[in-house]
Amino acid sequence: MLKDLLSKKNLVFDGAMGTRLQKAGLPAGHLPDEWNVSHPNIVHDIIRSYVEAGSDIVQTNTFGSNRLRLKKYYLEGKIREINRQAVKIAREALDTHTLLCGSLGPVGDFIEPYGDLTKKEVEDIFKEQVEILLSEGVTIFNLETFISSIESLIATETILELGGEVISSFTFELRENGQFTTLMGETPEKIVQVFQSLPITALGANCGTGMKQMIKIAGIYRSYYPGYLLCKPNAGIPQVRDNQVFYTETPEDFAVGTQELLNLNINLVGGCCGTTEKHIQAIAKVVHQK
Repeated sequence: MLKDLLSKKNLVFDGAMGTRLQKAGLPAGHLPDEWNVSHPNIVHDIIRSYVEAGSDIVQTNTFGSNRLRLKKYYLEGKIREINRQAVKIAREALDTHTLLCGSLGPVGDFIEPYGDLTKKEVEDIFKEQVEILLSEGVTIFNLETFISSIESLIATETILELGGEVISSFTFELRENGQFTTLMGETPEKIVQVFQSLPITALGANCGTGMKQMIKIAGIYRSYYPGYLLCKPNAGIPQVRDNQVFYTETPEDFAVGTQELLNLNINLVGGCCGTTEKHIQAIAKVVHQK
């Protein structure tokens, strides 16, 4: 479905969820996904704002809705309710032309040999959440903000085996040596080596950097990867003033940056932390005029 659409045109993704919920009153240390149950109208309004801004594809509020992350908040018993409610909320916010994508984040702990989790345990964690979302009709999955190709590969293979489409997106940061790497030290070139032979729908980068650095990451990706690419930058690097977090890149910055991404043949453009519907509207004006 998504791959067929990308063969015809570039698409606009959605923007931030977590930072939008924080602005709406989500307390520090509270799992954003829980608001699918306790504050569904707020989650709906955020997703709807992206649809109205021009998003072609939006995500469920399920980044942290796997069993292991939920357990840290004593919510593992609500895994089905939280995921199912997320789909219900998102679907009610869609227009007829808008695609729905399931957001999946890392499980929340390290895999052996860096941590205690086995690959089989991680596979089971992803499989449980994916099967719930599939049962609700979600068939596209965005593996976002991953820092380990090993973990993303486990999730990717699990989804593909279950019949879903996969976007595999990683978070890169600029290091002192001038390279962009994940927390595990993997460069975009390394990520391409791991995923280039897999039948994923798109490879991508999100979070970690603002638009300016994302353009550099996109250029590296495109030098090595001929397939579809996703970019969802933050609205700049977060700054703190008077105990308030704010982001410095404007919708106008995103409009300029989006054109540069399109010039690099990036196929999906959206926003991550700090972005609002205004950033997505700026992206959409550039993408949809093509």
